[in-house]
Amino acid sequence: MGIRQIRFCDITGTETDVESHEIHIDQMRIAIDLADSEYRRLIETLQPFIDAGRVEASVPDAGSLPERAPSSRTRPRRRASTSTGLTASERDQLRRWAEARGYPVPVNNRFKQSLIDEWRADAPSGHTYPAPE
Repeated sequence: MGIRQIRFCDITGTETDVESHEIHIDQMRIAIDLADSEYRRLIETLQPFIDAGRVEASVPDAGSLPERAPSSRTRPRRRASTSTGLTASERDQLRRWAEARGYPVPVNNRFKQSLIDEWRADAPSGHTYPAPE
């Protein structure tokens, strides 16, 4: 028996392109599911603090963030990404592909890059894997 989870944005309620995110501030750990547009809005709001502070983890690359006017105080951004860049449909396909091969599949949709690379190399273009019944 399979279990299907539906992830929805905690702000808007949409189920399209939603991913889980964590925010750590002082002693608080905030876990929130956000649609892409809400995540971009969050990053845009926090950007002045990110630019002024010291980031000790990977941050989204400039290509995945909203465009901003250049500033003389802006520090160069790191190019590491916190997102897999997969759509919701691709995540479902990757999950089915991995399950069919007996690979462990994370419940939180945080796939290892090596698994994504193997899936992309193995999955024929346009092939879909059937949804579990």
